[in-house]
Amino acid sequence: MKGRRVQLATVSQWVSIVALLISIGNVLWAWFSRPARDLGTRLDQHRTETDKRFDETEMRIDTAYEGLKGHDRRIQRVEDDLRHFPTKDDLQELEVKVIAIKTELDIVAKVVGRIDDFLRSTKP
Repeated sequence: MKGRRVQLATVSQWVSIVALLISIGNVLWAWFSRPARDLGTRLDQHRTETDKRFDETEMRIDTAYEGLKGHDRRIQRVEDDLRHFPTKDDLQELEVKVIAIKTELDIVAKVVGRIDDFLRSTKP
């Protein structure tokens, strides 16, 4: 029995040593992993903040895009209206025609003036 007690005492000592080593390892693991847990918490906070800012930025982009679509429609309307306006060549041609009409009207005015002078001078 004595041999058995010695064996149990030896086994008990080894189990105690293994338990002590496991608990020391557990303490060391908890101590060394704490910065990693803190870092994980900070990363989660940054992820949440980044997602929030991303959503805000996405909303701003959507708003700007809608504004640009409105500008595009207005520009398109102006371009459609500009197609119907006269060009530089059309205005130049119109100017030439107006000058020709003015010249003819000047000639008609001179003729009418001469007729008027003639009729006034032939009064009895």
